Amino acid sequence: MKAQRVEMFVCPMDNPHDTSELQRLADEGKLKPDTLVALAGKTEGTGLFDDWGRIWADVALREWTARFLGIGVDKVAERVIFVLSGGCPGVITPHIAAVTREWIDAPERTHGDKRLVVGRAGSEPIAPEEVGRMGMIDKVAEATRQAMADAGLSDPADVHLVMVKVPGLTNASIHDAESRGKTVVTHDLTFGPEGAGVYGNDGAALGVAKALGEVPAGSLSDAVVRRNWDLYSSVAMTSSGGEKRHGEVIVFGNSTTSLSPLRIGHSVTNDFIDAEGVRNALRSAGLKFDGLPSESDLSRLVHVFAKSVIPGSDRVRGQRITLLDDVDAYQIGKALGGMLVASVTGRTTNYVSGGERNSHQGPPGGNIVAAVVRA
Repeated sequence: MKAQRVEMFVCPMDNPHDTSELQRLADEGKLKPDTLVALAGKTEGTGLFDDWGRIWADVALREWTARFLGIGVDKVAERVIFVLSGGCPGVITPHIAAVTREWIDAPERTHGDKRLVVGRAGSEPIAPEEVGRMGMIDKVAEATRQAMADAGLSDPADVHLVMVKVPGLTNASIHDAESRGKTVVTHDLTFGPEGAGVYGNDGAALGVAKALGEVPAGSLSDAVVRRNWDLYSSVAMTSSGGEKRHGEVIVFGNSTTSLSPLRIGHSVTNDFIDAEGVRNALRSAGLKFDGLPSESDLSRLVHVFAKSVIPGSDRVRGQRITLLDDVDAYQIGKALGGMLVASVTGRTTNYVSGGERNSHQGPPGGNIVAAVVRA
């Protein structure tokens, strides 16, 4: 049988077009054209729909990947999934996590530890009128199912993280939809409570939830997006950008058939300051510690992926906060999440996406945290 061996390499970036660490890994033979499956990371910039830092990074990374694979830039999306989240306020270091997957001939395993597997898929094109609506939900759900199959996973309980990047709305895409007699979910191009960014993110999250059976398919409609917070995914981390036309999905899970040296786990925080929730994600991945992780524990930590969604209430543990009234709440929300994760991991190269107010990515008031460790 063929078994997966997955590796993950975290590459800090000095600027949005810095591919030097990727090139170093390629020169050392750690990245190979036939094993690179995904690039996921944080890019500097505003994080908004017109974030030129993220767009610049996307262009540079696709050009580097095309040269590395020896194919045209227009063919890169067929081989490598890109999930770039813009904005690195506070103590979030701009970085790329390169994910590789090698298929190895191995005897069939029927028992043993579960180790990391990955699967990837692209959705059908998502039209602007489908953003934040059932069109997006259904297409992301189908792509998630395809990515699970590509990972060799059939049990949703083995899925610990689904990263998705979907199209967002722009002035141009809104004009395109309306020129065809279609409507769009919003004309607000921000990441505010009624912004296009959050509708795109949450539509994608509900697509993941539908695929994994986290919500009943019959409960989904256009009307529940950004309205019914009882519907959510505990493993979806989604973001949107105007540079996208398709959804790109990568599924991370554990399988007894894997020969990877890595393992993934996840947890959800109960509120915006729940450090124990971050530690529980490390424990879920396989680190065994009471209280705080030791330096030896943290030396096995490869990477952490987290959301940092602003709570919909102005109260945290019964005390009033003023974050919701702050003009820079979007950036502060991401910065606070970055500091929370860094305070546990002792590093700044953590993938922390967020700044939205309320989300279908995680339970109301809580956030998703996933950790990858060396087994």
